[in-house]
Amino acid sequence: MVSAPLKSARTTKGSPGLNWSLTTPGAVVFAVMFTLESLARATLATITPLQAYELLGDKGTVNLLYTGVYATTLCVSFAIPDLIRRFRRRWVYSLGVVMTIVAAMLLAAGNLSGQIGGMLAVALAGSLTSVTLQLYMMDHIQRRDFVLAEPLRLVFSAAAWGAGPFLGVWLNQRFGAGTGQALSATAAALLLGYFWYLRMTENPAVAAATRPPPRPLASIRRFLAQPRLRLGWFIAFGRSSWWSMFFVMPPLYLTDALGADRGHFWGGVLVSAGNILLLTTPFIGRVASRHGIRRPIMAAYAGLSAFSILAATVLHWPLAVGLCLLGGAFCCVILDALGNIPFIRAVRPLERPQMATVFRSYADLSSLMPAAVFSLLLLIFDNIGPVFIASGLFALGVGWVARHLPRSM
Repeated sequence: MVSAPLKSARTTKGSPGLNWSLTTPGAVVFAVMFTLESLARATLATITPLQAYELLGDKGTVNLLYTGVYATTLCVSFAIPDLIRRFRRRWVYSLGVVMTIVAAMLLAAGNLSGQIGGMLAVALAGSLTSVTLQLYMMDHIQRRDFVLAEPLRLVFSAAAWGAGPFLGVWLNQRFGAGTGQALSATAAALLLGYFWYLRMTENPAVAAATRPPPRPLASIRRFLAQPRLRLGWFIAFGRSSWWSMFFVMPPLYLTDALGADRGHFWGGVLVSAGNILLLTTPFIGRVASRHGIRRPIMAAYAGLSAFSILAATVLHWPLAVGLCLLGGAFCCVILDALGNIPFIRAVRPLERPQMATVFRSYADLSSLMPAAVFSLLLLIFDNIGPVFIASGLFALGVGWVARHLPRSM
């Protein structure tokens, strides 16, 4: 028997299996929610590292700060299943959105304590909203439909991620510090209102309400015991690691190469341009629905590796570096469209809250571990070239591991 929330996932009109209503939870609703969240986060994406660089004055120290922030977030994130059990999913999601508003206010203060607090708040907010929204999506969208729903979600958010990184910097330069952060807080407030208007329900068959979830270590052991979950995690980790580099290091590189004002401006333009490529995800989804996801994922990682290493060889030409990084961003967009599908197809319904939390650790670790490695590389070499090379070599390794995806997937 199909539960009430799952009935809402059935087709209303449009593509088979997808719900195109703006008021009933389905493909478009989740795309709109993700777009508002993306605008709130993307507006801060370039502001945050540039402001940290101004306050700390050293790229290596900025990366150490990111390392500490994401180490803290990783430790806290494993409490999310227990939070969901105690306070229900809607309250945990709402807390994440409110923390995004708080993060924008702290970053607008423009001092070191506000910078650290804002970075912590936005990272924790990302963990809370990502896990809970993914659980809602798995309740309301059938597994076989994710190959179409994921690209749709990403293309809806392309405008936010395409405009947000540039818009945040431009607003602060044009109208004064804090205006970019105000846009972020406004988008988060709209998201909170839309979410409560929807009054979204949980699938009672998988809502973790009858017994306490396993402890974090037990969940990790259970996750690691399933090879397809491990593979899905590693593929997502590799993609997210490259994005972590892309959001932080190119703006810092351009600031050094072009000066503060021009570097800030063109850093925002580069990050925004890379994210505008999310508009190509519907095409990627259609190709994958016909031919599978295995070969596109492997090819995307190969391209990501080549473009990243090439960027290091043209380091004295900022335009050439930017074009190489845009090529890498296109490859990473392919992975955005397809990279979560191996996990979604492999996870068992009754284990979703716990396994989704463990899976979400890829986002925190992909910010924590690259930041630590980049700090060491910058300490040794004092230029950004080795960072690009390390990112490219790691992408090549992930692409090699991705060959273990089932040929039928």
